[in-house]
Amino acid sequence: MNDSKITIDTVSKMAGVSKATVSRYLNKKYEHMSEQTRLHIKDIIEDLGYRPNIIARNLKTKTTKLIGVIVSDITNPVTVHLIKGVMSYCAKQGYQVITASSDESLEKEREYILSMVDRQVDGLIINVIDYNEYGLLDTLKQDGVNIVLADRTINKALFDTVTTDNYSASKMLVEKLYSMGYDTVALFSSDLLKSNVRLSRYKAFLAESRFHTTSDPLRTTYIFQNDLEDEYKAALQDFIANTPNKRRAVFASTPMALLNLVNAAYELHLNIPEDLGVCGYDNLTWTKLIGGGITVVEQPFFDVGAESANLLLRRINSELTGPPKYIELKSKLILRNSTQIKS
Repeated sequence: MNDSKITIDTVSKMAGVSKATVSRYLNKKYEHMSEQTRLHIKDIIEDLGYRPNIIARNLKTKTTKLIGVIVSDITNPVTVHLIKGVMSYCAKQGYQVITASSDESLEKEREYILSMVDRQVDGLIINVIDYNEYGLLDTLKQDGVNIVLADRTINKALFDTVTTDNYSASKMLVEKLYSMGYDTVALFSSDLLKSNVRLSRYKAFLAESRFHTTSDPLRTTYIFQNDLEDEYKAALQDFIANTPNKRRAVFASTPMALLNLVNAAYELHLNIPEDLGVCGYDNLTWTKLIGGGITVVEQPFFDVGAESANLLLRRINSELTGPPKYIELKSKLILRNSTQIKS
């Protein structure tokens, strides 16, 4: 069978695998593919007489004016600002943007990455899920695919990256709490294992806390693997019970942690800020409305998106060469009623 209408889609359907998997085979990227799958695709291609168009990717000589953006959670309000920043900048430069959300699934992230490469995007902006997983990205980079990491980081020596000052901003927030008169501060954080951003905030909390108190800050550090409301309630009860007669505050290092913390405080009939100071990330609409407002670190996510696009297009157009660039944008501390100690 030798038909010029045979496409990669035909092969994928006959083989019962995704187009991204067929693309990996055609580009000899077998590291994430079983031997059985590889041989099966080989047999189908030979039976069909398929000859791939060497769209196989020469991004240096072909441009599509198309940028791929993959985010970890498109329902996250701050992510929306990041995407808007990318789209705004790209539109001014005559580029279109296609967007996908991995929904915190490493498998989805990989499939979207490969699918967009198949569509011959000129480059990728990725809000990565797991900072330990960069084998595929490194392979694509070596193949000439332009990649910029936005917000979440992996290794600044390997990839162009645009993020915010998570470490210094978190230290500034903890320092501010102690300078305002709090005796003890707890950290409430979502899972650290998949986000270098969360890890930076965790390290900043420990470093700054040890500067202000002789007690071990690990004793007031609570990490939540599943972000369940009952877990936050139990942790808050523990923190309150172990800090009697203390002026106490909690630093929630993610938006989800902040929301769950506030809910737990209300369920336990704790008054904010009389019984408990509350602060965290990010400056979402609801944080301005709760009891005079929640103290937050506001990150410039629109600017992160725009700067990521700027960096990527400069790479694509060969205006920027050399080692990867690491850009860290400055966040803003917004003080509100939730951390005002009442005498």
